[in-house]
Amino acid sequence: MADIHWDHEASLMRVTQVDTAADAFEEWIARGTLREMVARFLELSPAQQDGLLLRASGPDWTEEYDSDAIRELAERPEYTGVYGAYDTAEPGEDTEALREVDR
Repeated sequence: MADIHWDHEASLMRVTQVDTAADAFEEWIARGTLREMVARFLELSPAQQDGLLLRASGPDWTEEYDSDAIRELAERPEYTGVYGAYDTAEPGEDTEALREVDR
């Protein structure tokens, strides 16, 4: 997961087992960019998140992420936009300078 293609096409789907892996059924939930589908996944309750699969693809590649891997994607700095400013802030530092400006 070194190079994540956040703006490529992705599908969020629920995979249910019927009897065997050959009888698995995929129910399409949503489609959009990988970034949008991670956000859509996070909007669901933990019970609804279980059993979901995220499939992202480009011209010559396809990646699949299960529920745990999607949660790992959501924690990545490229997704959250957080690069450690609050983690490295010293107590008593001016936190107003670290806040995002309202637009």
